Amino acid sequence: MINICNECNNNKNIVIEENRRKLIVLNNANFKINKVRVDGCYITNKLKCDYLLELIDNKDNVHIVFYVELKGSDINHAIKQVESTMRYCRAEHNNLKKECYIILSRFPSAGTSAQILKKKFKKNNKVQLYIDSKVKKVTV
Repeated sequence: MINICNECNNNKNIVIEENRRKLIVLNNANFKINKVRVDGCYITNKLKCDYLLELIDNKDNVHIVFYVELKGSDINHAIKQVESTMRYCRAEHNNLKKECYIILSRFPSAGTSAQILKKKFKKNNKVQLYIDSKVKKVTV
């Protein structure tokens, strides 16, 4: 578990929000969730995403990690930021299940370009990528 630039709780709703882009985690499984501010705190000198969330089970083991980027519209830059953060956190998150969330101001998530990007990301990183516009709700 990352113990710097973090806020840890088991609230029912965890919200990450910037400039009207939002990820809402509905914590039905009652995980302890470690919310780490990556950009400008945990990582200061490299390409990085905005946040990461470590979902921790009742035995204090990290169960899954979410990498989160809240972006205007540059999807390719957002993907590079998420990939860079995953590489940086490789030691902490080795062999853990990971998911990546990119929330954009505008992006045709149902379009073929989104599907191609998601498929390429999965092939290159072995991690599921979710791309949404404005608000994404995730239930755990």
